[in-house]
Amino acid sequence: MENKTNFEKLLKNISLNDSVFQPNLTSQLSIEVALDEIKNNFNILDLGCGCGIIGIMVMENFSNIQMHCSDIDKKSIELTKVNFTKYNLKADIRHGNLFNPWNEKKFDYIINDVSAISNIIAEISPWYGKNIPCESGDDGTELALKIINESSKFLTEKGTLQIPLLNLSNTKKIIKRAKDTFSEFKIVKSKDWFLPTEMDNYKDVLYKLKSKSLINFEEKFRKIICNTSIAICKAPKKL
Repeated sequence: MENKTNFEKLLKNISLNDSVFQPNLTSQLSIEVALDEIKNNFNILDLGCGCGIIGIMVMENFSNIQMHCSDIDKKSIELTKVNFTKYNLKADIRHGNLFNPWNEKKFDYIINDVSAISNIIAEISPWYGKNIPCESGDDGTELALKIINESSKFLTEKGTLQIPLLNLSNTKKIIKRAKDTFSEFKIVKSKDWFLPTEMDNYKDVLYKLKSKSLINFEEKFRKIICNTSIAICKAPKKL
């Protein structure tokens, strides 16, 4: 409960921008899991940092860590720098696609908050504006799979990758790839939520994607129920 309260407090005080992806339930759950898993002296990467809220929350809770943040969106990087300065925190903040900015780095813990939602749904959702990138493929797995595939190059031997799982993507494909890549895979937090009412007119689109096994969801009481989970993947398998 304390983590949730702190998230809401930070959300009220942090600088936001309509052109940058807004913190949401995935952000909150990602923070809660990270705070349970991270330890002092960790070298951490916030991948797909958006406004920087995850990195800031982690740094507010740990006195001795090295924080790194990156995002493909230049406006996100600018906003992250503003917010870290606002909270008098220092991090290595870089612009670039996925792991491209970090060729020389190894991390103990990577928090992945890159889009993992069908880009068809992203286009009709209230979460993504015209200028917010989401190139995750029709089944929402393109970026997630790439991150899992490449993460072992950027993790220490016993390092951890934290990933979001949203059932508005093909989570089965993501989970299988994660289990094939890491020695340990575990879903540690999960929450159901209702699809926003402003998307009710697009139910036919969602059911079409579900019929092709590109996404998955349930419907009860004429409401579409979605799920967001956070998984941790530990110790990359040796190739």
